[in-house]
Formats: sequence, structure tokens, C-alpha cells
Amino acid sequence: MTSRIALAAAAFGTVTAAVTAGVYLNFSARVMPSLGRMANSAGIAKMQDFNRTAVQAPFMICFFGAALVGGYLIFRVVRGDRSTADVLLAAGGTAYLIGFLLTIAYNVPLNDKLAALDPNAGSSVQVWRDYLTNWTNANTVRAALSTAAVGLLIAGVASGLRSGREAVAQPTQVDEVRSYVAR
Repeated sequence: MTSRIALAAAAFGTVTAAVTAGVYLNFSARVMPSLGRMANSAGIAKMQDFNRTAVQAPFMICFFGAALVGGYLIFRVVRGDRSTADVLLAAGGTAYLIGFLLTIAYNVPLNDKLAALDPNAGSSVQVWRDYLTNWTNANTVRAALSTAAVGLLIAGVASGLRSGREAVAQPTQVDEVRSYVAR
């Protein structure tokens, strides 16, 4: 049976991964296409501003909180907790962590390269156009992974709650002995 701590952590992970997925989806579907339609210098400057302001507590709590939960849920399965719920929760944690690692290994270096650009320099245009394509493609992968994580975490929590109710409803050997003695 999945522990209450694991289920509570997974519920927190579900919410934080969902917020992260929403941010990623919004950027891929709305923000980046909008920036791509702007004049290059304006698009560069606006994305540089977004990147400077993204590193704030609300988003960082969601971004790192879901990663921490994902690591914990994977650890539980590696340790030997292998109920259906635990496996689903670990799969959700894995999906989120793959997107988390993609962010660190790919999107952040692209953001750092963009931060060094002069928005008004002609040499920045091609870097910006490449950035729009490459960053958005990787971001869309992060959105899909975070969304998959949310689905798996919800399925894991539901499975854990369902198996917990079944365990409570099943009479234990002690209950059977008490019933027999009471007769």
C-alpha cells in the first residue's frame, strides 16, 4: 500500500507540475509565436526580460518542488515499494525529471546565450531566429513531459487512494480472530 506521505507528496507534485506545464504550454502556444512576430530587437529584449523575471519564488517553488517530489517517488520504487500506485507515481516523477533535466541542459544555456545578445545588433538576428525555433521546440517537449507527469501522478494518487480504501475494507487476520472469539 502506498504511504500517506507518498500520496501527499504526489498531490503536491501534481499541482506544481501542472503549474509548470501550464507555463510551458503558454510559452509554446502563445508567447513565443507572439515574440516571433515582433521586430527582432523587440522580441529579443522582451525574451531577455522574461528570462530575468522567471527566476522568482512562485515559479521556482513549482519547478524545483515537482523535481524534488519526482526524485522522492522514484526513490520509493528503487527502494522496493512497487504497488501499482507507486510505479505510476515514479513514472510521473520520471517524466517530470526528464523535462527538468532538459531545462537545465538545453533551455538554460540557450537563455544564457540570448542574455549576452545586444538586441539592436545585426549579428543578433540569426541567433534570435534560431533561438525561437530551438527553444520553442525544446519547451514544447518540456510541456508534453510535464503534462504526462501530471496525468501519471493523478493516476498514481487515484490508484493509491483506491488500494488504501480496499485495504481498510478487507478484514485482517486479527479481525477474523476477534470475530471468532466473540462467537
